[in-house]
Amino acid sequence: MNISIPYSWLKDYIKTDAKPEAIAEALSLHSFSVEKITDVDDDNIFEIEVTPNRGDALSILGVARELMVVLPRQGFKCEWVKENAPKFETKENKDTIEVSISDKTLVPRFSAVVMDNVKYGQSPKIVRSRLEKVGIRPLGNVIDVTNYMMVDRGQPMHVFDYDKILGHKMIVRESSEGEVIQTLDGVERKLPAGVIVIEDGDGRLIDLCGIMGAKNSEVDENTKKILLFVQVYDPVKIRKASMSLGHRTDAALRFEKGIDYDGVIPALCESVSMVEKLSGATVSSELIDIVNFERPEKLIKIDVGRINKISGVNIDENKIFSILDSLGFEKKDEDLIKIPSWRYEDIDIAEDIAEEVIRIYGYHELPEVSLSGEIPLKKKDNSFYWEKVIKYFLKYNGFFECYTYSATSVKNVDESALKIQNPLSEDMSHLKTSLIPQLLEVVEKNSGFSEVIKVFEIASVYKNSFNDVNKIPDQPIKIGIVTKGVDYKDLRGILSSLVQNIGLPYEKSEEILSASPIKERGDDVLSVEIDFYSLIENATKDRVYTPITNFNFIKEDLTFEVPAGVLYPQIKKIIMDSDERIDKLEFKDIYNNYLTFSIEYLDNKKQISSEDTQEIRKRIFKNLEKIGVTLKV
Repeated sequence: MNISIPYSWLKDYIKTDAKPEAIAEALSLHSFSVEKITDVDDDNIFEIEVTPNRGDALSILGVARELMVVLPRQGFKCEWVKENAPKFETKENKDTIEVSISDKTLVPRFSAVVMDNVKYGQSPKIVRSRLEKVGIRPLGNVIDVTNYMMVDRGQPMHVFDYDKILGHKMIVRESSEGEVIQTLDGVERKLPAGVIVIEDGDGRLIDLCGIMGAKNSEVDENTKKILLFVQVYDPVKIRKASMSLGHRTDAALRFEKGIDYDGVIPALCESVSMVEKLSGATVSSELIDIVNFERPEKLIKIDVGRINKISGVNIDENKIFSILDSLGFEKKDEDLIKIPSWRYEDIDIAEDIAEEVIRIYGYHELPEVSLSGEIPLKKKDNSFYWEKVIKYFLKYNGFFECYTYSATSVKNVDESALKIQNPLSEDMSHLKTSLIPQLLEVVEKNSGFSEVIKVFEIASVYKNSFNDVNKIPDQPIKIGIVTKGVDYKDLRGILSSLVQNIGLPYEKSEEILSASPIKERGDDVLSVEIDFYSLIENATKDRVYTPITNFNFIKEDLTFEVPAGVLYPQIKKIIMDSDERIDKLEFKDIYNNYLTFSIEYLDNKKQISSEDTQEIRKRIFKNLEKIGVTLKV
């Protein structure tokens, strides 16, 4: 997952003499790949690719922790400047909320607080600017705080209009099949069974937990009281719900990777402080902190010898423990370390510890050792070569290459299509059985921009038949072509030139083109789909060396009028067979029913004259007239 991190925001946590470029290099060497640095409003935005196991790094705090470790490895100073989260202070306890959790495993921790005297309005410029830099639209001071803390601390949270929670009751449970909730984006979502939801005292669903809040409890300009709450959910439940609903949110992506259990209350306290500053609100309830599951300490045994064996170098024991200490791993005994709360979900075995030590030590510092043994020989596969040849040919003929999804909607497939069990959306519910439907959609979407559109794709389709060895669907590769505003003859001529370009024999090329007919789709749209491997199995790139001749050649262009039904390969064969002194024939152009050829005449025994070419030309005209092809005057 890629995240955007503004340099100015990082400075809330650390002070360093490293420039943005040095920060990017240090992170890329030891932690995560920095894809690029973008300058925005005198700020540097790091685009960082975070590995799937590192949910703790999907935040400013997480990246800052990493920099505290990796920058000194590169010789830079790095100092922690962020103050601890403010402590929670209750000024009055006039408001309450009744919380009921049907299954404690759904919500290991539930924390919330009520705040009164909220003045809804716009956030300060610095908050709005930071949110915009990471791709989040500011929505108002109270809502902005929740999004701000998600990015800042990696802790998703939600805010309700307290007065819209009927009965001031919250019942956390699993959904029943077919229940409906209208989320904040205005979409009514029909729920499968087993999704974590919250209902209020009136039985209304007011939250699609871990994914998005409900419309009926949203904060708006009339809100005076809010319920600010932070949870830890079952990550598996959140992922299944998000995938089954086809609704992927920033909150869900973080919840499903695991939330820092010990970071809940600090995040809530800091968000309360922000709401107080931005809206003038005051705390009007006690801190609600329901702990349904006490996490035990996670201890892992350290084997220095094993770490050194894996790394291939001898790292001093003190150095190993120094690295682990800088990462937040606490030494509990001679060979035991405690895993920090923010790494609880992804550090499980001794090999995980070894990986942490080695990456901070530096993969670039490991010795380079050549692999031993013989390189296994595989059967030569020319498919990539021919794919490249075909792509270049089509591109040179004015076609644009497309890349479409492997998944598509049910309207684009036949009855044999494979259905995806957990589709991202209804539009991606089946594996495609043909390239043409999606290419037709591409043409339709671009029809207003050009009268002539030519697109193609070379990709796999998926059949409802399975490989006995791997138990996966058969995936033949197809060449899909769709045009708009292109004459049937023109497209046929291009296809004929394509098969000629890859060296197919005439008979084989006609067989393939006959098996893959051009289909008229209406509205001046044509399509054709060709089996890739059938096309290339008889292709040849053999080249025969021909010594350079000592004699001259004569070259000329001729344009012929071609009747319907006569194909380019026929014309080519007749011309080439007309005289042995016809050395080369090249297709040059096509317009309506006119084809232009470049013909090269050469006599390997003597200098060829204009009289010779005139003789050959007459013979060509005579032979072509037999099939109705005549010279354009």
